[in-house]
Amino acid sequence: MRLTAVIPTRNRPADLGKAVASVLAQTRLPDTLMIVDQSPGDESRLAVESQLAGGASLRLDYVHDTAITGLVDAKRVAAGRADGDVVCFLEDDIVLEADFFEQIERGFVERPEMLGCCGVVTNLPPLPAFYVTLFHLFHRGMFADRRVGIHGFANGRGQALIASDYLSGGLSAYRREVFAAVPFDTVNELFMTEDIDFSTRAARHFGAHFFINPNARLAHHMSPVNRAAIGARQRRKAREFFVFYKKRRTGLADGMAFAWLLCGLAIEACFAAARYRRMGALAGFFAGIGDGMGWRVREIAGRDRA
Repeated sequence: MRLTAVIPTRNRPADLGKAVASVLAQTRLPDTLMIVDQSPGDESRLAVESQLAGGASLRLDYVHDTAITGLVDAKRVAAGRADGDVVCFLEDDIVLEADFFEQIERGFVERPEMLGCCGVVTNLPPLPAFYVTLFHLFHRGMFADRRVGIHGFANGRGQALIASDYLSGGLSAYRREVFAAVPFDTVNELFMTEDIDFSTRAARHFGAHFFINPNARLAHHMSPVNRAAIGARQRRKAREFFVFYKKRRTGLADGMAFAWLLCGLAIEACFAAARYRRMGALAGFFAGIGDGMGWRVREIAGRDRA
């Protein structure tokens, strides 16, 4: 089995260097490391080349193109170039545990019916004691998400794979044939929900062949570079969930689940406003409601229409 590791990046050379170092320290190296760089300068390329200066038994495919417009477009470009049987997408501010790719490969070998999976994050920020319960209270029906309560809580090896249509994009892996049937949505301006938009459309197309692999783990050191302010994040999240809902709604139950989710997102925005002492969190949430209500879903080019 050939593995291609893909790291989209923009203006984060220091973070990217650490991520690449953790790739090179793997017990099972990927066959190809692809960097999709949207930065205006060469700092990221130099950071990668310095990591590879000692020689590494993998192929580097460095794509440097400022015309690539964002994370989803970078993934689209990577999926079209990748030569691996399995394509792994990684954030540029992560550090992999040493056997990450070994565990990813083992999952696909032991479960040949699996078409996609994601690993788990080990270093979640401190969460309120009630967070997981509150999350699952409001994420019901089409929004039910098994990842919360697994990220940050997985320990040891040899754990069973967990069926899930919701996969985290920055530590995900798919068999390459998935991309021939399910295109990335580059037209609805997704970012925060781009990963679950793709994985749930893949699950709708192929069926229940997608899993969380709690044995493949990494630390996510969230870079402050390119991070939106709290108000902008709340606005984007609300709008993107509107788009997510509009693309999938089929009946009254979906509408009720979405209305209930919005109640939960409103509570989250209130907590964010109190925590950061910024009313912009609430203002952003309500602006996102307006954005989402007015958003007309754009059709994705490609085979899938889910």
